Amino acid sequence: MLCPYCRTELRPGATRCAACTSWLPDRPQAREWTRARDGAWLGGVARGLASRFAVPVVALRLAFVLTTIFAFWGAVAYVALWVIMPLEPLQLPPGTAVPRQPPPPASSPPGA
Repeated sequence: MLCPYCRTELRPGATRCAACTSWLPDRPQAREWTRARDGAWLGGVARGLASRFAVPVVALRLAFVLTTIFAFWGAVAYVALWVIMPLEPLQLPPGTAVPRQPPPPASSPPGA
């Protein structure tokens, strides 16, 4: 189970996150509807839908291809979902620090 706030892996049955000290909800959160980063062929839509609805990804890819060939609305639906569905958050290994951007250089006063 992942912490819904900091995405840290939690031990089973945990009620509070050890990393961010947030209290966890009583029931597990619903699976999110996101495009997949790993295993994506084109935009990650089919892989994301497969993981959300627990169906084989091959069946969804085949459905998109067949509806595109026979009615063309499969391509329209795929592109619409590609635009609408957010990209899956980046999962860093435990203990990895989040890379931070360096602060912008201090601007010198005009005329100096």
